Amino acid sequence: TAAAAAAAARKSHACDTCGKAFRDVYHLKRHRLSHTDERPFQCPVCQQRFKRKDRMASHVRSHQGHVHKPYACGHCGKSFSRPDHLNSHVRQVHSTERPFKCQTCEAAFATRDRLRAHAVRHEDKVPCHVCGKLLSAAYVSDHLRVHG
Repeated sequence: TAAAAAAAARKSHACDTCGKAFRDVYHLKRHRLSHTDERPFQCPVCQQRFKRKDRMASHVRSHQGHVHKPYACGHCGKSFSRPDHLNSHVRQVHSTERPFKCQTCEAAFATRDRLRAHAVRHEDKVPCHVCGKLLSAAYVSDHLRVHG
């Protein structure tokens, strides 16, 4: 139908890794970072790194003046401005539970994002054009940095 064709045209930029489609290259590039551990945006105050520029900018604002952080971790006392940030912290730092299991090997992870980042290790390997080392396609650009 014409409506289906229009919808497909609106989302014509597909992720090579998972097939998810986006309406423009910007959103596709932002999504691709979800498949890697790459964090290209760095806070100029504390050097914490982020996958997305908007998340880094939000974080930088936390250094400017007092940010109300009423959600304290019962394990270590670290405080958070949002309850979902506290929950993520507890799950990633303090929990021994690893509910996200790799379907290829025995690895298990506390978060879905960490499992996704791990899963690229099992993708088909491609050789580095400089040294010939076999790498997951998602890691080639990171690896090329070792060659200068």
